[in-house]
Amino acid sequence: MTEPLVRSVTSQLIERVRVRILAGAYAPGAALRQDALAAEFGTSKIPVREALVRLQSEGLVNIFPNRGFQVRPLAASELDEIFNLRLLMEPAAAASGAKLATPADQKAAAEALRRLNTAMQAAAHESTGQLNRDFHLQLLVPRLQPIAAEILGRLHTLAQRYVQIHLQPAGRTQRALREHGALLELWCARRTAGLRELLYAHIETTRDDLARAVGGPQVQRRTAAGKPSAPGRPHRSAPVRGRA
Repeated sequence: MTEPLVRSVTSQLIERVRVRILAGAYAPGAALRQDALAAEFGTSKIPVREALVRLQSEGLVNIFPNRGFQVRPLAASELDEIFNLRLLMEPAAAASGAKLATPADQKAAAEALRRLNTAMQAAAHESTGQLNRDFHLQLLVPRLQPIAAEILGRLHTLAQRYVQIHLQPAGRTQRALREHGALLELWCARRTAGLRELLYAHIETTRDDLARAVGGPQVQRRTAAGKPSAPGRPHRSAPVRGRA
C-alpha cells in the first residue's frame, strides 16, 4: 500500500472509529484489537494503528504498552474536568459570538439547531452528540474566534459520550428542546447577560446530572464568576435543567 493511500485510508478510519466510539458502538473500556478492526474495515493493520494513535491524541483511546488499545473509560473525574472547563470558557465565548454574529451567522446557528432538534425528536442518538456539538460551536462564530472554537470543540468531542447518556431519561428531550431554543433566542437578540446565565446553568446542571449517572460525587456548584456558591444559597439558575 502506497504512502498516500495509507494516509487516505487512515483518515477514513479515524472518522469511522471515532463515530463508533462516540455512538457507544465500541463501549467504554472495550479492547480495540488491531486485527479485528482491520478485518471489520477490510484494510491492513498499519492504517488501523495510525488511526488509533490519532484517536488517543483526541482523548478517545488509551494505549497500554504490551497490551494494545482500549476505548477510554467514562470517569467522574474526567466528566468534572471537561464540564468545568466549558463553564470557564463557553458562556463568555458565546456572548462574544452573539455580539459578532451577522445575519448569516444567525441563520447558520438556527439551521444547526433545526438539525439537532430533528435528530432528538427522532431519537437518533447516534447523531445527536455531534449535532449538539455543532450547535454549541455555532454560537461562538468559529471563523471569528478560531482558538476558542478549537479548544471548546475538543472539549465537546470529549463530552459527547457523556451528553448522550444525559438524554436517555424520560423528559430530557423536551427539556433540551426548550433550553436550546431559549439559548438561540437570547443569542440572536444579543442579550448577552441572559445568554451567559442560561448557558452557564445549562452546562452546570448537565454536569451535576451526569455526575450522579456515572457514580461520581455531587460536585459543588459554582457561581458564574467561578466561585463556589455559599452553603444554603444555590446558584439562582439551579432550577434550569437540560442537556448541554
